[in-house]
Amino acid sequence: MSSIEWDGYDNHLGENHRRSTDGERGIVVTDTPVDVLYEGTNGRYYTDCQVTTNLRTERWKPCIRQRDPDRRLVETSDGGLLLLTPTDDLPAWAEIRVDNRGTRVVDTRRPLPK
Repeated sequence: MSSIEWDGYDNHLGENHRRSTDGERGIVVTDTPVDVLYEGTNGRYYTDCQVTTNLRTERWKPCIRQRDPDRRLVETSDGGLLLLTPTDDLPAWAEIRVDNRGTRVVDTRRPLPK
């Protein structure tokens, strides 16, 4: 049996990170310092910090949170639906970084925004 509800926002930031040695801004995480990593149905990955930020800034609006299995359905700013499912696996092109914006997943195939 699964329970479905929305309980507000998560406030988790991690530890166990180091400064980047590749000249990039911020910090590269050696051991995942986040409680949850999410895989979105849009092919992107998010930390719990990114999910919280998107909800607080109202870029996303919560629709449903299911706890068993843990999944979140959010409405994006363009009116689409995005299903977020926890994952332990990050693709080789993704990297977790910590900077002044918090803990986030960065797609290393694209240049960083300035």
